[in-house]
Amino acid sequence: MSVGTGPPSPTHIAAPGTGLNRVALWQCYTLTVYVAATVFIGVLVYAQVNWPGLGPVSLSGVIATGSFVIVGVFAQRLRVDVGPRTDVSAGFLADFLAAALLGPLAGAVVAGCGGLASYQRGQLARTAFYSSAFSLAGGTCGLVFYWVTAQFSGTSPIAVAVGGVAAGASYQTLDYLLFVPIAWLRRGVGPRQWFDESFRPYLPFNLFFLLLSLGLVYSFENQGGGVFVLLFLPVLGLVYAFRSFARQKELTQSLERSVIQMAMGMITALDQKDNYTAQHSALVAQYSFDLAERLGLKPKERSLAHFAGLLHDVGKFSVPDQVLKSRERLGDKEWDVVRGHSVAGQKILSNMSEFEGIGLVVLHHHERFDGEGYPYGLSGEEIPLISRIVSVADCYSAMVSDRPYRGKKPPEEAKAELANQSGLQFDPQMVAAFIGVLEAGSEEYRRGEHIDLLTQFQKVRSRGGFG
Repeated sequence: MSVGTGPPSPTHIAAPGTGLNRVALWQCYTLTVYVAATVFIGVLVYAQVNWPGLGPVSLSGVIATGSFVIVGVFAQRLRVDVGPRTDVSAGFLADFLAAALLGPLAGAVVAGCGGLASYQRGQLARTAFYSSAFSLAGGTCGLVFYWVTAQFSGTSPIAVAVGGVAAGASYQTLDYLLFVPIAWLRRGVGPRQWFDESFRPYLPFNLFFLLLSLGLVYSFENQGGGVFVLLFLPVLGLVYAFRSFARQKELTQSLERSVIQMAMGMITALDQKDNYTAQHSALVAQYSFDLAERLGLKPKERSLAHFAGLLHDVGKFSVPDQVLKSRERLGDKEWDVVRGHSVAGQKILSNMSEFEGIGLVVLHHHERFDGEGYPYGLSGEEIPLISRIVSVADCYSAMVSDRPYRGKKPPEEAKAELANQSGLQFDPQMVAAFIGVLEAGSEEYRRGEHIDLLTQFQKVRSRGGFG
């Protein structure tokens, strides 16, 4: 499994004040890796010729290495782009098997060829870095496997398991360490963030392919090449199935991006109808996300709260302009029309299956904790959790914003109003947590200033969707 980001061109990493330094560091670092990989392979050639214990040099070994190169290139060509800077493949399977069965030199060659398979026009430096980094990782993997297994007598399951785990860990660790400087030079991303973004999500895949490889190594050592081939052929099918599954995921992500763009179009159109509603929605989205985070909700629920905050007033398309933009206090009939926006919003969103969860939140965001709200008079925990979150954020945003018929309230007065309505209009837990959010924020944050719609949609995209 290979995961990484290749070195960019200098024009992509130059930054005001530090750009030239980063370019120089990038060039120096990549050159160092190229040279280190070349020297390392030379040392492995010398070692394997002079120390047969690392895997004897033979025609059959060369043919086997070539076979693993084909498998590695096949796996790498079926790699999956999981982001603009990261891809993932099953190449580790071929790299590890070559290193464990044929020696560190074969591991380095197979891994390096897999890196070359990632070449795209105009990305020679990126490809060279991939190849060099993976050669170092593959060769080191082989050295660790042979050294650890040599501490045991024979090829027992324990020897293969301990050696394999140590070798697999060395491969992934070195892969990570080699790409950390590139992540920093290219994006200013530190080691912890790089690990969280590009390694942690794929550790289960790495572990799966490692366990699969250990089973194949043990079968080869104890059952011979025939059994190994019989077991290995289905594994190639699994590699292809992995790609097919990932392709489906890519299509899903593409659809989700389209849906997000569609949602942004709806809110932008609403902005043309009523500028307050669009700006207010951006503020509710940010407050809802922060409140969900304060409550310790899972990332999926935080994303749902954020996107529901953006779309909570989409039903106001159904409200006539003369009512929506009225500078006079609304009468009962006008309020009945306005109150219909939550049902209208749910109807709009329910026409798209991707928005069903958000539609439910929108439908109930004007319910009251005491049961006196609308449209269905739900009370307490009958009201969906995310709806209770959006309700508090919605009311506070409305109070600190200017409206045609009244001026905005100062944050302290708005907080006091939330506290007065705790247990009546609002869930007491939501109120207490949201006041904590406000007190931890800046004065600008409490006033709802400089939170715009475009930024909120960019946050939705950067979080990878809306749950």
